[in-house]
Amino acid sequence: MRKIDLHIHTCPTISDHPFVFSLKALQQYVSNYHLDAIAITNHNVFNESQFQEIRTTLSIPVFPGIEVDIESGHLLVISDPTDIDDFVVHCNQIWHYNNASRTSRITEDQFISAFPDYKKYILIPHYDKSPTLDLERVPHLRSCITCGEVSSVKKFITQKKRMDNLVPILFSDWRSCAPLENLDNRQTYIDIEDISLSALKYALTDREKVSIDPNEGHTIFQVLDNGLRISTGLTVVLGKRSSGKSYTLQQIANQFENKKHIQQFALLSKDIETDQTKFNESLQQKGSAIAERFLIPFKAVVDDVQQIDLEQDDKSIDEYLSSLKKVASEASRQDIYSKASLYQESLYGIKELKTLVELIDAVDPLLHNVEYRPLIQRHIDFASLCALSVELKKQYISEQTLNAQMNYANAIITTVKKELRVHSSATSIPDIDFYAISMNKYKIERFKEVAQLVKQERIIQQRLLYSYQIVVDAVPFNSVRELQKIKHSKAAMSESFALYDDPYSFLKNLRSRGDIASSEFYKYFAQIRYKVLNRYGSAASGGERSEFNLLQELNEVTSSEILILDEPESSFDNLFLKDGVDALLKDISRRIPVVIATHNNTIGLSVHPDYIIYTEKEILEDGTQKFHTYAGSSSSPELIDLDGNRISKQQILLDCLEAGKDAYMDRRSSYEIFSN
Repeated sequence: MRKIDLHIHTCPTISDHPFVFSLKALQQYVSNYHLDAIAITNHNVFNESQFQEIRTTLSIPVFPGIEVDIESGHLLVISDPTDIDDFVVHCNQIWHYNNASRTSRITEDQFISAFPDYKKYILIPHYDKSPTLDLERVPHLRSCITCGEVSSVKKFITQKKRMDNLVPILFSDWRSCAPLENLDNRQTYIDIEDISLSALKYALTDREKVSIDPNEGHTIFQVLDNGLRISTGLTVVLGKRSSGKSYTLQQIANQFENKKHIQQFALLSKDIETDQTKFNESLQQKGSAIAERFLIPFKAVVDDVQQIDLEQDDKSIDEYLSSLKKVASEASRQDIYSKASLYQESLYGIKELKTLVELIDAVDPLLHNVEYRPLIQRHIDFASLCALSVELKKQYISEQTLNAQMNYANAIITTVKKELRVHSSATSIPDIDFYAISMNKYKIERFKEVAQLVKQERIIQQRLLYSYQIVVDAVPFNSVRELQKIKHSKAAMSESFALYDDPYSFLKNLRSRGDIASSEFYKYFAQIRYKVLNRYGSAASGGERSEFNLLQELNEVTSSEILILDEPESSFDNLFLKDGVDALLKDISRRIPVVIATHNNTIGLSVHPDYIIYTEKEILEDGTQKFHTYAGSSSSPELIDLDGNRISKQQILLDCLEAGKDAYMDRRSSYEIFSN
């Protein structure tokens, strides 16, 4: 990271408070704040002789600049030091406009007249800083403005989060005079290696390359034994066909155990029907976890009632009543055994302690939670919680003990009754639990209500994945075929489906089939659909399915150590890459290294890579092949191979991404023709 300040005043003007320039103070400022580069930007004037003195004295790069009063705002214009003669001429024109008018402010037209080649400079307006330059008032300059100056650290942080705004930068706006004031740290760190106008200009288009924290930038690390390095951020691999790009990617991939390596054409649809089937299966798998979460409360209900047999309960009541009548009619046949007290004794009812256990389980987290204890104690006294927990557990012990005693008594009663009935000739009255039978009927009625509610159509989950909408909904089964999909077999389901509208009869049928696990019954009452819709609300087409698969893969990649992509443009169009992929790749590169091989300028440059690798194949005189690998920072003018050979980065970019300079200029001319 390079620390820079491109807004320093050395000449007092009518736009400044009077001050006396001190070269010594400027030297001290550069030294104390460990600056790597500065720019001299006086109001509406450029003092060449003073600038040359400053440039000669300081050991860091010093850029010539001017702060122009334009359209009620301020605009910094930063030039290349090698182009200073031309810059002086343009600045003199600004001075001329100022002297010719009663105000120091000029119009956009006047600025363009003074700087007709304005596109080659770095243009930095006051953005979130007074006096702010309204960009709508400089429509011609707007396309060349990528960053804007803010007035505080707080504003820098705020603006950096706003992705649609200009890249924020923070400078001192200092008047260089003695004694050196205790200035705030109002400088900006730029993630570049070489300090040049082009490197600065490129970096200032990417908000990920600017910071007020020196530790935020990406680093370069060696990844292969031959010395090849990549960035901890985003690395782009360029090269012609068969030049070693895929081989290089594979070598990098081999260095990581936990990697995501998406091969060329891996996500491209080859067979529409097969692709559709696989896509649907994938959606079903993704939806199964959501379905599980949605239906799990209903599963508890189904598990509770699936063994209830109301017909058997009615039969038991009939048998009980018949035996009562028979016992009454056979009073004369009673013997010593049937007259025993335990002969007709009913069993003790065992109390269900589920509710009590749930209460204990609910109190314990409140009692033992440390993180939110102050919040809990504002509403519930800690001593009261302890007392409640103790009493609940005492009650559980008491009732559990009573249940154990009654179970023991029931065992004795059952044994005695069995022996008495063996020896007695009298009819015995069967044991029956009227409470249990009554609860069974109540449970089934409630089960029917709940089952009907589960079937009601509703959206369970809805979220966006860039231009795609993921919708998970619950709907009733409308056909045997839909029900069949849950079973994953060809066994007929028509008989079962005929009972679907009667939840209890339907459950009985599922239980009687024998080919469905009881733990799966709950899945047959409502179908959970996982749908992917395009921006128009329609189901994703073949190409859109591939796009979605890529976005899904990228969205879930951050658990990996590295992401490697081999020519994604082979499978997807440029608009999708620009609107959907670029931002996602940039976001991923903030967390893990990303390496992309590409021929496409939409990927290659639009993602603003941190590091560039170029692979080249050379045919030697003897016919053998030699492979070269060049690399360098995105801000460097040259790429260097492992032997120290250098090539122009601009030429490589033009050749690999634009098919050469001539082709690029031809396309540019065509676009301009159509535009005009």
